[in-house]
Amino acid sequence: MSSSPLNTKEDQRKILQDDDHMRDMERLELEVIGVTYPFATVGRVSGRIETAQPALWSVPNVAVRLEIAVPGEARPASRIYTIRSFDPATSTVEIDFVLHPDDSPAMQWLRSAQPGSRIPMTGPRPHFRPAPQAQKQVAIFADETAIPAVYAILKDWPEGTKGSIWIETPEPGAVAELPRPAGVTCQLLLRGENEAPGTTGRLVAVAQSEIATPQNWTVWAAGERQEMRALRSHFQREGLSRADLQVIGYWRRGTSSSELDEVRLNAYADLRARGLTMDDLSDAELPI
Repeated sequence: MSSSPLNTKEDQRKILQDDDHMRDMERLELEVIGVTYPFATVGRVSGRIETAQPALWSVPNVAVRLEIAVPGEARPASRIYTIRSFDPATSTVEIDFVLHPDDSPAMQWLRSAQPGSRIPMTGPRPHFRPAPQAQKQVAIFADETAIPAVYAILKDWPEGTKGSIWIETPEPGAVAELPRPAGVTCQLLLRGENEAPGTTGRLVAVAQSEIATPQNWTVWAAGERQEMRALRSHFQREGLSRADLQVIGYWRRGTSSSELDEVRLNAYADLRARGLTMDDLSDAELPI
């Protein structure tokens, strides 16, 4: 009996090279220029890329997939990161890594990275951005993993748009360095040393207490998947339309990035088998 086209993991991974998945993206290398640690919880890599599509990299809140070599493994570990900034004049990018006290592939690579180091990557993948609408304010809810996305969004903030931002992080300085467009307020929700990320519920609580009339807002949020699911459910109960509610789970407590990638790959392979495309992949519907 012959297997279906997407019957194996290897077959599924091959579809990541298809035109549908690679649309407007390119495979290239990042050459490290420098690594700094602006905060105790953040490692910042600056690097140079040789891109044929600088306009695509200039769009705010785009992501890349880094291919990180793992000793003893035939296949590299892939990790998704947001481009904090891109300078088209020099083709340089900045990527922030939230630091973890472990030996994950990303942390091992970061500790070894130095000027001249190279790493393969694929991108840029445009991610959700707030969708300002007439007579509506923008509300942003984020944890520290989404601060690079918030930074990129604020750098390209539409003039005249009002907004309120709430960020939960253990690092006050990470919020202090964000751009501050006119009409935008930013509130730090400081997480204590003994509080685990993704467990406090502060983002959901502030959404419930501070957004009294949700119909007057358009919402963008990113962070831990369970917290984002609770936040999404709150605004759905309040009657926000899908167009006004952009929520994505960047990570899930107790689940590795590799496990999340497998879930996303399975979901995408299922869509392709049914004749659908990347545009039909919904973060909210992933079974995790």
